[in-house]
Amino acid sequence: MIEKSLYITLLQLLATTVVLFAQTLSLKDIRKDFKVGHKDEVVCKKHLEALEKHADSPVERGYEAAYHMFMAKHTGNPLKKMTYFKSGKKMLEKEIAENPENVELRYIRLCIQYYIPSYLGYKSNIEEDKDFLVNNLYKLNDKNTKDLLYTYLKGANMYSQQELALLRR
Repeated sequence: MIEKSLYITLLQLLATTVVLFAQTLSLKDIRKDFKVGHKDEVVCKKHLEALEKHADSPVERGYEAAYHMFMAKHTGNPLKKMTYFKSGKKMLEKEIAENPENVELRYIRLCIQYYIPSYLGYKSNIEEDKDFLVNNLYKLNDKNTKDLLYTYLKGANMYSQQELALLRR
């Protein structure tokens, strides 16, 4: 009887440990933290690690690319900065080339290009992506994601009031 209860207890402990230590991908949290990933190294590393292990959709890989670029801000080594940035840029451009109509990938690229320094030479798609989002954001089926993206874009002050009205529809 003791052996059976000990066996059950060990199985329960093992199951709990697996659940606690299994790293999962929370796209909701990744989206929410997108606006702070370049500022908060802990958040950036946490999401990048999860994305590197579990990203399996174009959007997840797009966020992985973004968090790679964010890591450039969190390292002091100039060579590592450029490596993080260039690898993230390459990953994001690949995803957009394969999924040119994906609203969220275009949002990711727009936000990055809008805010990064000009000397990095990655600003050529800002107007294209702004227009694309005005014409396509309303097509997102996930209301929560659409609202989150709209709120971020509105706060970024990159759209006129007329464009925001179209973006909001």
